[in-house]
Amino acid sequence: METPINLDSNPINDPAGDFLLPLQPGYPLPERPTPQAIQTLDYLKGVSSQLIGASGESDPWLLRHCKFDEHGFLLFHQVHFRNAGGVPRDEKIPVHFLVTGDELYDATKETTRYPNIGSRRDELNSLVPLECGQRLVSLLWRITFEMILEEIHTPHLATLQAGLLYLHKQHPGSQTAVADSPFVWSFVGMLVGLATSLGLQLECRPMGLPAWERRLRRRLWWALYSEDKWRSLLMGRPPYIRNDEWDVTDLDDDDFRIDTEVFSPDNQAPEALCALQFQGFARLSCLADEVQQRLFSLRAAQRLSSNFPESLATARSLLTKLKEWYSHLPPNLHHQNKPFPQNNQSDCLHFTYILLEVFIFRALLRPMVRSAAPPRLFEEPQDSLEIMVDDYIAHIISDDEIDPVPAIDNDTGNAVLKAAENCAASMLRSVLRMPCDLSAFWLSWCRIGFATVSSFMMLLVVQAPSKEHAVRARGLVDMWRQALVRGQYQMMDLALVRLNGPHWMGLTRNFFLSNHVREAIECTGDQ
Repeated sequence: METPINLDSNPINDPAGDFLLPLQPGYPLPERPTPQAIQTLDYLKGVSSQLIGASGESDPWLLRHCKFDEHGFLLFHQVHFRNAGGVPRDEKIPVHFLVTGDELYDATKETTRYPNIGSRRDELNSLVPLECGQRLVSLLWRITFEMILEEIHTPHLATLQAGLLYLHKQHPGSQTAVADSPFVWSFVGMLVGLATSLGLQLECRPMGLPAWERRLRRRLWWALYSEDKWRSLLMGRPPYIRNDEWDVTDLDDDDFRIDTEVFSPDNQAPEALCALQFQGFARLSCLADEVQQRLFSLRAAQRLSSNFPESLATARSLLTKLKEWYSHLPPNLHHQNKPFPQNNQSDCLHFTYILLEVFIFRALLRPMVRSAAPPRLFEEPQDSLEIMVDDYIAHIISDDEIDPVPAIDNDTGNAVLKAAENCAASMLRSVLRMPCDLSAFWLSWCRIGFATVSSFMMLLVVQAPSKEHAVRARGLVDMWRQALVRGQYQMMDLALVRLNGPHWMGLTRNFFLSNHVREAIECTGDQ
């Protein structure tokens, strides 16, 4: 069973959990996929599991190269990955689960536990005098959650506002280094249901409502739409909002009018810049939805994961749309000619822009190598002689037979890999230019985005088709780790855990690697 994550600890000395079979001293990990026992996920004591979706931050197409044990498990720094077994096959994507110790979510469970006490309003008034309440930026979050659940029976726009704020509350303590529990995505679904009950999915400008209410309804819809699309992409879940069930038009300056003032693109006031960022972010969220639908939805991932030409055509189309989006940003939101911006309010916007590029190139890397055959499944107990035969076969077969096999020609592959490496370098440069104090507002799910970048960097190393590419990718990984450590932002804790886990345990120990990748890793002394 897992223990709370300590970023300063060495996971090699931590217990793997009593539901996993420990490795015997001196017993080498197999150099090819081993037969895998059929074993329950739901009845494992003291742990819970959640699916790692096609676009999840722990990339299934990176995990397909991992060395799982005979029960389908792999430990990466207090995080257990479980190979589902039996896939991938033709037009079936790799399936893995994240298995987490229940105690890691004790703190989050406490925020949603409903105590049997008196009125929520009375408790709130006893903690915060009524005359001071309106001045507060944030509340005691458990009370907020309980009031949302109570008010959802008789909802108002303020109920949805409170729910959106709840989604972006800070993670307490070590929770910054733990993946979101399934509660978060379920809560998003509840808010989508609430919004559609209030009719926010319908264009309200023709409606006989006060101007302030129409503006608020439109802003709330786009805020919720963005949550649905980005969290769907980052968590690898099917989106709740269907494109054929809403017709709200794009946000414009009038949606941010306060009394007689309109925020124009030339206005440099902080409120005006926030309004411009919101408009740009809403448009970028539409592209995030398109990336999810065209590259990472179940049907798209099944079709494209072995079809490089179609993947490339789709990627080119999406990259063109991304460049067009950036070209239409107001000049005061561009990062050009700003090598070292200080407290730049558009850092989050630019991070999400490059993050979409990361997702596009990540999808291009999927069909560039062929997946190994899935492990043979067996029911326990297995005959001891059969186990000995399997062990013997696993050790006498050459490593070359399980090297990631290129699925495209070298010229095309090198061009795509070079572009993917440039994308990784752009993200690295962007993070290094961030100020030491992230004083601007950052969306809480950006921490999943940073972890996604860590998986992308690792994928460039594991699938590198030559020593030259492996050395370049190895350098990017090292610099990315330095950038995360240098930042020391809580938002980057999960990214650092995802990056450090494989390295602490050893890349060659946990991944099936080509010989040239092994050589590149050995040059850095990080086997």
